[in-house]
Amino acid sequence: MGFSEKDLQKKTIPLVGFSGETANSLGEIVIPTYAGVNKQVRYLVIDGPSTYNVILGRLWLNLMKAVPSTYHQFVKFPTPWGVETIRGDQEEARGCYKKALKCIANPPI
Repeated sequence: MGFSEKDLQKKTIPLVGFSGETANSLGEIVIPTYAGVNKQVRYLVIDGPSTYNVILGRLWLNLMKAVPSTYHQFVKFPTPWGVETIRGDQEEARGCYKKALKCIANPPI
């Protein structure tokens, strides 16, 4: 993404993955993010294999006043222009999950 470790604010926080594995964050970084509206979003950075670019947590959901639906695979949130919807893709999500399982079963050396 064009950032280096110098851009990170050092902060070690243990994160637990979907299947129970633990990784420590290298730090955090604030990046302007556009999702219907522009917001400065603080991200934790880890060094490890992942099929995801970003995992949005409760802080982002609260910041955006978002309502997620895992069943329908979308997130809705208010903007000055109306309600914005970010849709997921069931097939893509299934593929990401399978890749994540392969990484856990065959961790890189």
